Parts: sequence; C-alpha cells; structure tokens
Amino acid sequence: MVTLAVRASGLNYRDVLIATNLLPGEAIEGTLSAAGTGLECAGIVTAVGDGVEHLAVGDRVCAMAPAALASHTTTAAAVTGKIPDEMSFAEAATLPVLAATVHYALAHRARLRPGESVLVHGGAGGVGLATLRYARHVGAQVIATAGTEAKRDLLRALGVEHVFNSRDLTFVEHVERLGGVDVVVNSLSGEAMVRSLELLRPGGRFIELGKRDILGGGSLPMNPFHGDITFCGVDVTRMPQHLFAEVFAAIRQGVHRPLPYTLYPAARVAEAFSAMRHSRHIGKIVVSFDEQDEPLAIEARATAPVLDAEGTYLVSGGLSGFGAATARRLAERGARHLALVSRRGPAAPEASALLAELAERGVRAQAYAADVADPAAMAKVIQAIHVGGHAPAGIVHAAMHLDDDALTELSDERINAVLLPKIAGGLVLDEIARSHDIAQFIMYSTVSAVMGNARQSPYAAANLFLEALVRQRRARQESGIALAWGHIGDVGYIARNDISHFVTGIGLLPIPSAEALAAGEHLAATGASVCAVSRSHWGRVRGVLATADAATRFSLLIPADHEGDGQPGGHDKLRELATMPLEQVVPHVAGTLIQALAKVLHTDPGLLDRSKPLQDYGLDSLMAAELSVRARNLYSVEISPTELLRASTTVDDLAQFVCARLPSRQDLKESRPS
Repeated sequence: MVTLAVRASGLNYRDVLIATNLLPGEAIEGTLSAAGTGLECAGIVTAVGDGVEHLAVGDRVCAMAPAALASHTTTAAAVTGKIPDEMSFAEAATLPVLAATVHYALAHRARLRPGESVLVHGGAGGVGLATLRYARHVGAQVIATAGTEAKRDLLRALGVEHVFNSRDLTFVEHVERLGGVDVVVNSLSGEAMVRSLELLRPGGRFIELGKRDILGGGSLPMNPFHGDITFCGVDVTRMPQHLFAEVFAAIRQGVHRPLPYTLYPAARVAEAFSAMRHSRHIGKIVVSFDEQDEPLAIEARATAPVLDAEGTYLVSGGLSGFGAATARRLAERGARHLALVSRRGPAAPEASALLAELAERGVRAQAYAADVADPAAMAKVIQAIHVGGHAPAGIVHAAMHLDDDALTELSDERINAVLLPKIAGGLVLDEIARSHDIAQFIMYSTVSAVMGNARQSPYAAANLFLEALVRQRRARQESGIALAWGHIGDVGYIARNDISHFVTGIGLLPIPSAEALAAGEHLAATGASVCAVSRSHWGRVRGVLATADAATRFSLLIPADHEGDGQPGGHDKLRELATMPLEQVVPHVAGTLIQALAKVLHTDPGLLDRSKPLQDYGLDSLMAAELSVRARNLYSVEISPTELLRASTTVDDLAQFVCARLPSRQDLKESRPS
C-alpha cells in the first residue's frame, strides 16, 4: 500500500452520478467508488507499505485511489506510478482513469491494430481525446461524434477528418458511407447504442463504457453478432491491477499524454461538480489541493472503530436477516468471537448455515437461545461468554418484532409484544454494557420512527425509546449510537416479505446491506449519537409523511420542485390538473416543464421554446437524467432519459408523454382533498 499527499484529483462522470444518486448501488459495490468520492489523483508519496520496492517517500506519482477527492488517500502500490519531472500534478491527475480505460479497452479488449478504424462517441470528452491519441499511436483511423458544434470544431482542429453529431442518429448514415468501422467506443444509450453496434464490420469489437443499458437491463438485437463481432462492457475499476504497470510505462513514454483540463481549487469543488454535470468543459475537470489556492477547511477523515479480536461481540437478533448480515460484517472487520442471540438460538432457520459460514472464516460464533428482554437469561449468556475466555467488547441490538395494524385494532398483548424486544431488551443490554465497560454499543432503529407510519405506532415508539436511551448514555459519557435504517434491499423484513416494490414506490429506495453497514460504520466513526442510513426519493416520501411535524423536520431535504418555489408538488400538482379544463392540461404541464428545463440548463425560461428539440439546447445524458428526475418529482411520472435524448423530442412532446402517463381524469378528481 501507498499513502499520498494529494495535490490534484481528477473529477469523473462516475463521481457526479454517485453524488446525484443516479448510479445504482450494484455499480458501486465492490469498486473503489464504494469508499467515497474520487477515483484518481496525483501527489507525493508520504508512506509505503512492506514489500513496496518501485516507490519511495517523496516520489511524485499519479494513481487510481479510493476517496481520492481528499487531502490524503491510501491505495495499492500496483495502481500507483511515477510521473515525469516535467509533468505538473494537475496534468498528471487527468491521466490515471482515462489512460487505464483506453489502454485496457483498446489494447487488451479491442486489440486495435494499425490500419483499422475506430468510432468514438463523445470525442471531445476525456475518453474521446485519450482514444484519439492512442489510436494515432497505433496507426488507426478515428471517426468521432460530439454534442455541440464547438466540440466538433475542436475535433476537426485536432485533425479528425470525420466528425459527426452525437445528439441524433445522422452519424449512422455517414459512417455507413465510409464502410463501417472495426471498433466502436460507446457511451451512448438506447437506439444510438444499437445503431452503433450495427456499424461494425465482420470481426468488429464493441467497447461499452456506459452503465445505463447494462444496469437497466437493456437488450440488444442478435442479428449483428452474426458478423462475428465482440461486445465488451469495460469498467476500469475492475481492471486487473497488474495491467497498470503497462499504463504507467505508456504514460512515461508519452503514449498517453495529459489532456486539456479546467482547474478548480478545492474550495470551489461545488462549481467543479456543476460544470461536470452540465458538460461545460472539454477534456477533464481537475480539483487542486495546492497550498497556494484559496483557504480550505479540512475535516479529518473518520475511521471506523477497530474491533477487538480477543473480545466477544454480542448481536441480539443475530441469527437471521439484517442481524445475520451484521454478524458477517463484524467478521469481515476482524471480530473473531461472536455471541448471536435469538429466542430459538441454534434452532433458528438460518442458524446452522450462518455458523458454518462464520467458522470457515475462522470466527468462533456461538448461538444462544435467550430472550434479550429477560435479565436472567441474558445473565447466563454473559456468564457463558466469560467462561469462553473472551470478555464482551461490543453489543449490537438488532432484535425486533413487528405487528402492523391500526393502533385502535391492537390489543395490549400485541402492543407489548412489539415493545418488549426493543425497550426491555435495550434496557437489559444497557445494564450489561454499563457493568462491563463496553466500547461499542449500537442500537438498531428505523426511519419510519421519525417519518411516521400509522400502522406501526408501537414499533415507532419502541425505536424512539432506543434512540433516547443512546442519548442518555452519551450524556453520561458512555458509548452508544442509534442507527435508524431505511429500506435494506437484500435481507430483513422487507426482503423476506417481498414488499420491496411497495416501499420503493413510497420513496424509500433499496440499499444493499453491505453498503448500509459500511455507512453505519462511517457514522459511528464521526461520533454521531442518533442518525439515519437511508436512500430516499424525497419527492415521493413527502406524500407519505404522517404528520406536519415530520414534513417540517425533513423540509430541507424535499426537492425545491415540491416546496420553496411557490409551486405545489407531487400529489398537489395532480389534484391541480383535475380542476382544469381538459384543453389546458397539456399547455400547463408544458409550462411547468419549461421551468424545470430552465433549471437544468441554468438559463432564463423565457429564452426556451416549447417546440424546439431538446437536443438543440445541448442536453446530454446527465442533464437528461436530471430533467427526468424533475419530471418525476413534479408529476410522479417516469420519463426515460433515452426518450429525452431522441433527436426530435420537444418540451411539448415531453408534456404529451407526461399527460399520457397520468392517472385517469376521474382518478385525479377523486384524489382531491375532501
């Protein structure tokens, strides 16, 4: 491993997609992006790990690195390489991701050869320019597309003979006249992607760099594959590390050279993200950490607490669902001794498989049949832990019982059954923690406790009690954090009962358990006492907040399209449409969408024409995704970004799309408040 003092960090579209919640969790999990924002940087080596021979403290380097948008980062030595003395840090920061992407895609996947031709979409972007340079080095011909005339002019000035528009499908006819191509480097989606595939000559190779069609379950026609073509989905974050030695050697040899870039000091990072999102740049955007730049408030990076390999970590409810996922996470983090408590203990359905899995990892996990709310039963568990020779070091309270119903329908017995595991169990574990000076005390709560759920009153009360218990412990200078979980997508009550579609529909989006637990660890490291881990569509959530107090509590998170700009949002807008004469509905929706488009384009609505194709305004994929989200927030209607990027789509067309997907007129009227 190598630790760097970062001097410049390259900003990538992937960072923007993650920051704006447009990249699904499965595209992040297991990659460098899971650690935080930033994939690449340049700086000075401040420390090296054992066995690192090709680098030394003080070396000037560039690297692929996790959470690289920071003053310091630590990464693998294999993905770190020296840079030439004459190369600045800002120049070097433009290279790691793009050089690795192009080298991996064209040298190893496409095997681009002299005399071949390559079609690259978005040719004026970072990948496009890097592709142009590498193809010339190989001796291949480049055909490029770009979204604006200025970018097309740049490519022509750089010597690209054939340059076409990426905003429509006219490039298809032009490339067909040229006889097709041997390689396509693609970042387009939908029909443009399919038509690009059809442009390949026999034996051609299609390099897919985008994620939308792949993760969205897109489909391709099979006919083009009759021509013995190859399709490769390339993700540089999953590239074999040993190939980076080739990449850094090629950088030092001048095969991959720094790209044009726009430099932002770290104090203006918000402007850098905005510029990236709206494609107001050519080449790369680089964020500088130069000491001579504007002053920057630096916040120490929180690090997750170190687990005690000699101590025992007790997890109530730890033999199934999210509790079992917690046990696995503790094992991954270094816990070697686990006490997993549930009413059924070893007889729990998931117990035997979980214990066997943990044993294979070298973890000594013991299942205990005990009621966490029973002080005597838990005293026996603690005694058994001491007999095992590994004293309690941490507690996670994940036990729960749900019984959803209107409060008036719940008997005292049903209410007590919900309250007991959380409240009485929490008090028992609190007493154990105070008696044993437990370093980590974690209570599991739920976001529904603060948002409100009319059918979970006892459950909300029980979880709010646990949050209050943690606050009381912290007031006594004792350890503790309460984590209010949102929609855990792969395990637990929601996944087990197959109600994910419903929960997603009300705005609570699924989070993989591993990602949620990692976020919980980060929050614990910050010293927080009570906090939530949830991925939410706040426009939808607003419609289900149970009380006015809850709506006020989350008002800063609700999109401006719903509050704060004088416009009603969500269901209110639908009810508003029900009061209008039918002939006014489409023009009214078009007027609202003009306002939304103006916000996306950062321009005056009065300058926009409802009958003009959206493509003429330079709308790119990120901007189309943002406009799609705004349309969904306004009218609870899904409009694919692909529909917005069609060559002829206008605001009037978009209004027709929205109105065609609205509930029936009668349903709109019936949704009006009484």
